[in-house]
Amino acid sequence: MRFKVPKDVDIEDRIVGPLTIKQLGWIGGGFLLCVGIWQMADVQLAVFLGIIIMASCGAFAFLRPYNQSLVGFFGSVFVFLTKPKQYLWRRMGFNFPRNKNTNKKDRNIMILMKKGFPTEEVEKLTKTIDSGGTIT
Repeated sequence: MRFKVPKDVDIEDRIVGPLTIKQLGWIGGGFLLCVGIWQMADVQLAVFLGIIIMASCGAFAFLRPYNQSLVGFFGSVFVFLTKPKQYLWRRMGFNFPRNKNTNKKDRNIMILMKKGFPTEEVEKLTKTIDSGGTIT
């Protein structure tokens, strides 16, 4: 027996037109807050606060930074700022042998070989340095 499985199970349901229940709650809450301020304050203050409240409620309803709600984004910012941080530095590169038989000259040769110098040129360079001659 075959059943149809919905593909959009993670999408929120639309309640009124293109608005979800969360978006409708933010807009409705902002509107009710503006009506309450309109009843208590004079016109200039009510208009000023109403613009700020509706802009912030609209941002909380519709903005989705990094594909998460604005409330979740501010929660992540708060956790990041208050959580203690530990920075670790790890040296990336060639691991030198740590035995006592490896001297400084051999390590320098390994460094030059690691950086891409041909083996013949490294040997020529070490002979020149050991003999005290000039490098050409």
